[in-house]
Amino acid sequence: MAILSHDAIIKEIKDGKLKIDPFDDSIVRENGIDLRIGGQYAEYSFSGQIVDPCELNDSKGLFEVVEAIDGRIPVPPHRFVLLTTMEQVKFPDDLVGLCNLRSTLARYGLSISPTIIDAGFAGNVTIEIINNSKNYIILRRGMRFLHVVLERMEGKATYAGIYLGQKGVGLPKGMKGEC
Repeated sequence: MAILSHDAIIKEIKDGKLKIDPFDDSIVRENGIDLRIGGQYAEYSFSGQIVDPCELNDSKGLFEVVEAIDGRIPVPPHRFVLLTTMEQVKFPDDLVGLCNLRSTLARYGLSISPTIIDAGFAGNVTIEIINNSKNYIILRRGMRFLHVVLERMEGKATYAGIYLGQKGVGLPKGMKGEC
């Protein structure tokens, strides 16, 4: 297993194995790709309630999906929002993406949960952005926010989960029957 460099990523894209739409050369970095914020986000519709994922068939009604006004996405203090990437990606069956928040944004007090883009995944990527600060932080549509390190797997696998092909923000599935 190896982490792909800038040149190896460009080769994967040129060979049609890794697809990124829309693509811009500036998102390919030294050791990964920087995906940009899309124009939609989701946040809880309420606060102070009990949410038990093991009792839910789906999360409809828990979240409000919002279009970014003037491209701005406010992240309230000590809360999180679900962001989607501007890009739709299609990973080959031998690459995985290890997701990290760009360190510049982390220095403002933001973080993300550990996230992997599975081999064979296709669609917009949904990421939870957590504001650990006491301040509102404004993010903007089109800004690079998610650094994805690409690693070649030993063997091949293809993602077949419910988030395959998602467009926009993918809300969490209910976990009833899994717990």
